[in-house]
Amino acid sequence: MPTTDTPPTVLTPDQHRVAARLVYGASNQLIARQEHLAVFTVASHLAAVRRKFNRPGSSRAVLTHALLTAREVQPPATTGPTPEFTARDRQVIRAVAEHNLNPAIGDAIGVRADDVRAEIDAVTVKAGAQNAVHLVGLGHAWGIFGESAPASALSQPALAASTAGAA
Repeated sequence: MPTTDTPPTVLTPDQHRVAARLVYGASNQLIARQEHLAVFTVASHLAAVRRKFNRPGSSRAVLTHALLTAREVQPPATTGPTPEFTARDRQVIRAVAEHNLNPAIGDAIGVRADDVRAEIDAVTVKAGAQNAVHLVGLGHAWGIFGESAPASALSQPALAASTAGAA
């Protein structure tokens, strides 16, 4: 029996389209405009995706990490080389991808919950990401989480340009 590197897809086509926009850091409102959906419909699709991945109540960044780890969507396209991240920067990116709330992220990176936003913002700027969700997506594209779906021709550069206003 032939094998492939592509896992079976668990998302519906509509959920897949919404998830593909999510990894670029697009807001529900922007996804709705781009996909010609109601904002409520986008939220409904994301809720269904969270249920399918057993991540109810997860942050958008944690959901993005789950989607990319499972290879349900491609990571966002990148432009230029990987930034010169420090070990601390990588720790922040991993914590954002793995923890839902600032207190847990703070515990993971060794700062107070009140200081987490500043830490995330600094790495987001260094990465040239739109927001923390996009940062996690780019982290996958750059191999920060180990093996992930490659950011290849299957990535959608036009999608990246069209989501540049998402924050």
